[in-house]
Amino acid sequence: MTTPFPNALDTLDRHWAVKVVTPEDRAAAVQYAMSVLTRMATGAPMPVEADVPEFVVPLAGAYVIAASEWLDFEGAASPTARLSGEQEAQRTAHIESGADRAFILTAALPIERNERVAALYRTLLLAGLAQLGHKQTEFRNWLRAHEDVLFPAREDEARWDIVILRRVAELWTHLLRGAGPSGLQHAMELVASIREERPVREPAFLATVSEADEARTRFYLFTLFHLTEAATELLLFRLHGEPERIDARLYGHFTLARDAAGGDPRLDASFDWLYEASRRVVAQRTAQLELLPEPSA
Repeated sequence: MTTPFPNALDTLDRHWAVKVVTPEDRAAAVQYAMSVLTRMATGAPMPVEADVPEFVVPLAGAYVIAASEWLDFEGAASPTARLSGEQEAQRTAHIESGADRAFILTAALPIERNERVAALYRTLLLAGLAQLGHKQTEFRNWLRAHEDVLFPAREDEARWDIVILRRVAELWTHLLRGAGPSGLQHAMELVASIREERPVREPAFLATVSEADEARTRFYLFTLFHLTEAATELLLFRLHGEPERIDARLYGHFTLARDAAGGDPRLDASFDWLYEASRRVVAQRTAQLELLPEPSA
C-alpha cells in the first residue's frame, strides 16, 4: 500500500528502542522472519527456539514500542481528538509501517507449548497488527501453524481463566478478519457462549482461587469481560451498522480493560493495537454503509 509518507519506516528506525539493534542486525532479523513466514505458508516445520537469532526478540518488541507511540491511545486515538488530514495521514503511515515490521518479527518467534497464556496474548497482539499492517494472509498461516497449541480440541474446563482467554482470543481473530457477515457466525457463537456461561462459571472458579490471588484474578477476569464487550460492540456494528457512537463505546471498554490490567506488559500493547484495528474496521464498514442506496419513501 502506497502512503504519502514513504519515510515512515525511516522515522521508526530512528526510534531509541529500534536503534539499540544495529542496521545490519535489523536487516538480518527481517530476512530471518520473512523466511519463517514463507515456511508457514508452505506448511514446513517451524524452527525451534535455539534457531532464532538473538536480536529478533528485542527488535520485535522495539517496533511495537516505536509504532505504539503513534497510536497514542489517550491522545490521537481518542474519539474526541481532531486531527488535520495531514496529521491523520502521517499517523496512519507510521502505524501501518510499524505494524508491518512488528507483525513480521513477532510472528516469526517460536511458541512454547508450556506457555499457553503467553501464546494467547500474542494472538491478540498479532490480530491487531495483522489488520493494520495488511498481513491477514500471513496471520491465517500463523494461526494454522500453531492451532494445536492455541486452540486445542480439549480444554481443562475447571480453568475458566484459560477457557475465557482462549475464547476472547479466538473471538478477536474472527472479528478482525476481512470476511463478510457470513464469516462472523462463529464469532456470534463465541459471544453467546461467554455470556451464557460466565455468570455461573466465573464465581465457581473464583471460589477455587486463594485469598492472596483473588483480587488479581478478579481484575484479570474484568479485563477479559471488557475485551468481550468491545468485541460484541464491533460484531454488532459489522453485522448491522449499529450501535451509534461506536468509537466512543469501544474506547470506553478498552479504557476499562487497560485500567483493570494494571499495566501488565503482556496485555498493554495488545489493547492499543486491538482498539486501533477496531477503528479501522469501523471506518471500512462505515464507508460501505455510505455507499448503500437510501431507502425509498
